[in-house]
Amino acid sequence: MKFAGLAMVLLIAGGFGVTAESVIQLTDQMGNVVEIPQPVERFASVYGIGTYFAYALGVDDRLVKGWYIGVKSLGQASEAMYRLEPRLPDLLSSGDPNIEEMVATGATLIFVDGARHAGFAEQMSDLGVAVIQFMVESPDALLEAMQLAATAFGEGAIERAHVFAADFHRVLARISADIQEASPLEAPRVLFLGTDPLTVSSGDMYQSWMIEAAGGIHVSSELTGYWNEVNLEQILLWDPEIIVIPPYGPVQPASLLGNPDWQAISAIRNGRVHRMPRVIAPMDTPVPESLLGIVWLAELLHPEVVGFNLEEEMERFYAYYYSYELSATEMETLLSQ
Repeated sequence: MKFAGLAMVLLIAGGFGVTAESVIQLTDQMGNVVEIPQPVERFASVYGIGTYFAYALGVDDRLVKGWYIGVKSLGQASEAMYRLEPRLPDLLSSGDPNIEEMVATGATLIFVDGARHAGFAEQMSDLGVAVIQFMVESPDALLEAMQLAATAFGEGAIERAHVFAADFHRVLARISADIQEASPLEAPRVLFLGTDPLTVSSGDMYQSWMIEAAGGIHVSSELTGYWNEVNLEQILLWDPEIIVIPPYGPVQPASLLGNPDWQAISAIRNGRVHRMPRVIAPMDTPVPESLLGIVWLAELLHPEVVGFNLEEEMERFYAYYYSYELSATEMETLLSQ
């Protein structure tokens, strides 16, 4: 795996030998060259996906303010979120970032969403704060983003990013090998819904890649952009064999299975409507936990073929990357389909 723009340059400021004013230089995912004073002791993440990178890389103790995908208020935070991050009431933010409030945190580095926060990033850069802009909607981009984030924090984080990349490739290789060994194997048609029954994922989204990596056919892959609104007639034409609901929003399997208007769809007739589980971050988004989302999907689509020990994968992931011990109830939820 190549990580473009990750050549790290050590700059020595005003003297002979390494000083506390050493700086690393990297190129972020929007093509910006970023100079980051070392060491980074205080940082913030306006990027709701990128905040979880901090936990997986073991640098969450340096986080002073964070946006968390799927958690816009303390009322939305699960018990698991509080167990992961006891400081959540002090760290959690949402909405548009405020320049003055961000400066007041004393953060010397900020993670931002390259698609949404270009103006904010420019303003913070003008104030002398290092900003890494991320753009993640593919597995390669996720691995690059993890390596970028790790580079800013040094050796320990870089090693964890390498372990994550190795885990990612191991999982994909195992799924691919299991499916190929079972050839000929028919790939099921899968529809991935959003927070409304008539909102579906497009072929540009991370969910599309996850379905294909798990050995499925993403029926709405010809759509572009972000979430798309469609009508029931279109879903009937796709006739998905499996419907997957994300681990957020109000849609539940029972509401679709009991809807008389949906009964002509294969997935409904066969009871194949499944809500993706969630412990901390939504597994269908390009967060570190999406590694588990791929395993879960592969087991869902090809239970007789894919040979993972799902419980073992779950336990190892949360223990290593999040220092989090799953409860019996959480494990039961993760293993249920």
